[in-house]
Amino acid sequence: MDSEIKLNLLQEFPPPSFEEWLQAVQAGLKGADFDKVLKTKTAEGITLQPIYRQEDIAGIPFTGSQPGSSPFVRGNNPLRFLTEGWLIAQNHTETDLKELNKILLKELNQGLTAVNITLSNFSSAEGVKIQNLTDWETLLDGIYLNSAPLFMQLGIEDIEILQTLEQYAAKHNIAIKSLKAGIGLDFIGELAEKGYLTCTLADAEQKLAEIIKRNVEKMPQNRILSIDTSCYEAAGASSVQELALALATAIYYLRQLLNSGWTIEQVAPLFQVKLTLGSNFFMEIAKVRALRLLWAEMINAFGGGEETQKVWIHGKTAKFNKTLYDIYVNVLRTATEGFAAVIGGVDSLEIGCFNELIAQPDEFSNRLARNQQIILKEEAHFDKVLDPAGGCYYIEWLTKELANRAWKLMQEIEARGGMLQCLIKGEIHNSIELIARERIEAVNKRKNIFVGINMYANPEEKMPTPQKADKLAAKEDKAFTLKDGALPKHRAVEEMENLRMQMEASQTNKKVFLLNMGTLAEYKARADFALNFFPVGGLEVIYPDSFNTVEEAVTAAEKSGAAAFCICSTDENYISLVPEICSRMKDKILILAGYPADKIEDYKQAGINYFIHLKADVTATLRDLAKQMGVI
Repeated sequence: MDSEIKLNLLQEFPPPSFEEWLQAVQAGLKGADFDKVLKTKTAEGITLQPIYRQEDIAGIPFTGSQPGSSPFVRGNNPLRFLTEGWLIAQNHTETDLKELNKILLKELNQGLTAVNITLSNFSSAEGVKIQNLTDWETLLDGIYLNSAPLFMQLGIEDIEILQTLEQYAAKHNIAIKSLKAGIGLDFIGELAEKGYLTCTLADAEQKLAEIIKRNVEKMPQNRILSIDTSCYEAAGASSVQELALALATAIYYLRQLLNSGWTIEQVAPLFQVKLTLGSNFFMEIAKVRALRLLWAEMINAFGGGEETQKVWIHGKTAKFNKTLYDIYVNVLRTATEGFAAVIGGVDSLEIGCFNELIAQPDEFSNRLARNQQIILKEEAHFDKVLDPAGGCYYIEWLTKELANRAWKLMQEIEARGGMLQCLIKGEIHNSIELIARERIEAVNKRKNIFVGINMYANPEEKMPTPQKADKLAAKEDKAFTLKDGALPKHRAVEEMENLRMQMEASQTNKKVFLLNMGTLAEYKARADFALNFFPVGGLEVIYPDSFNTVEEAVTAAEKSGAAAFCICSTDENYISLVPEICSRMKDKILILAGYPADKIEDYKQAGINYFIHLKADVTATLRDLAKQMGVI
């Protein structure tokens, strides 16, 4: 008996054609519009398809590139990545330098591979002050900068920090010319973040030229031009905007330096980009890869050779998408963001603490954030695979699409006078605000779901007590000020959370009673919808079993002590139920679960005050309801 069975899977299970797949999908949609149901439009204006094929990436030049070669979509240095991986950084703001030194030494022994310090040089006084050689010695006692590279974002006035670091290196026999670091500045980003500079624009350009000259002479391997996109992300910018603004900023600096006599080979290695990562997993992977592609194209346009087309990308988890309520869900969000950053191929990464919006980092929150990266490296082994996203039809297509749109936007910025002029004229503010408004409205209408906030909210949860308050920075002279001020700091859920905080502070009756009418099949879907709708604002839902008669339902509702009442059943049942319930519950706040379009005006006339449904603006509806209930 021959036990050897030979299978030819291609013959047994021939792959279906795209046309066959499409035909099967359309049959399953039962007449629904394919484009509306299965295509998704993003904040970047990109329409995502439900499936991607090899044909979708045909002709994209970079898909055939190798890791370590131009345009570096697949990474700068394959050998370094496989031997060292990405640098694991952590944001440190401890103001006591002795205490900070202890924290750093401990964390360097627990997996940290970079020293990432936030200086107190922006709109908040929170952060580290380094004023002299003694401060450096206190901070770096026992820390070897050759093994743990130093990252700092400087302000335009912070040249003395570099000078005192040079003194420290000389005193401790550190070869500062070979010291690799990411101590850099970006006065355009500083202007956007603060809304002003303490010097004139002419002085800022002069100071930048002096700092560049000093850096090339003293610390040539330090990335002194550090473009930080976090202020744009915090204002609500899309991925396309973030990429385009980073490019436009770099172009401004490149032109200034090249016009001053520097060569592209001298200045290109002086750049790094601090790129934020949000929760849209595949979009963030593509964003990292697209930045490398765009950067290589930009440097090439300035005449730079292949080796100068590389850029160091430092990933930072976003703040726009973080929440105050259900705060531990932020751990899941940062895990997704860190995962995307590593798959995308960042060179270094910092993951924010889950409670960074309300508290100073402590040992527990720091450990969680740090271990997310260590797990990706030590347990998931993502430092052992070069460009794991390479060849994925969806990600390769999305990388191309992001790059094309960002390049086009950058060209539009250039045509309007360049990054600095667009920022001064308020055009950057306006364009970001439009996108931010769309993103916030998408949350308010639950097109974008935030677990624990606009879906599956726990009405019993209370707002965590803030353990930190923004410290005002010392007053500075404002030699140059933006007419529109600093870019605002938004969060996607801020309006929803602010409403909930208002309602939480009120002692007024917040109970909503569900009048569940008919069979389980008739009322349950809408009753469950209501159960997820009202707690978003902190309202308490009374969810009884079904009622067989209107009289029974009204009697139970009146005994419940609720302040508002929501009818849950089918559109067909509403035709008879709504008039009868409204007549028996006059002067009560009545809500209907659903939106029977042809009956809306009739039901309003009968006494229905609100309609809750899939397309409703949850925040606006609950705000109006809370006002009528007397809660706010």
